[in-house]
Amino acid sequence: MSFSNIKSMFLGPESNNAGPETISASSALQFHGDAETVFVDVRSLGEIMASGTVAGAVRAPLPEFSDHAAADGSSSLPAASAGTRIICVCASGARSGAAAQQLVGMGYTNVANLRGGIGAWLQADGPVER
Repeated sequence: MSFSNIKSMFLGPESNNAGPETISASSALQFHGDAETVFVDVRSLGEIMASGTVAGAVRAPLPEFSDHAAADGSSSLPAASAGTRIICVCASGARSGAAAQQLVGMGYTNVANLRGGIGAWLQADGPVER
């Protein structure tokens, strides 16, 4: 089920828009380990080393994010046409929101931003790695 489908269950189909969803850590936990979901951490490698990241996340620091995202799937992320869920993570949700918006602009349709960032993930007891 896509984020848009979940949103429309609560708000109706007219609420769907082209922007990325914002989801809570508890909602994101439901997708962790799903083969159709990719977590992307856009923080610097130093930040990731200090606090860890979502287990299995692709590490794509925002300053070099465009090197990791290619709509044709020729980089770290799957192709936009694959329909894979992409959940972007940062420290608070600001940088990951920018990355999520960039993905939407590239044609990705199943994109979400983790509200509260890695701190919210840790508080929800989400699995981490360094």
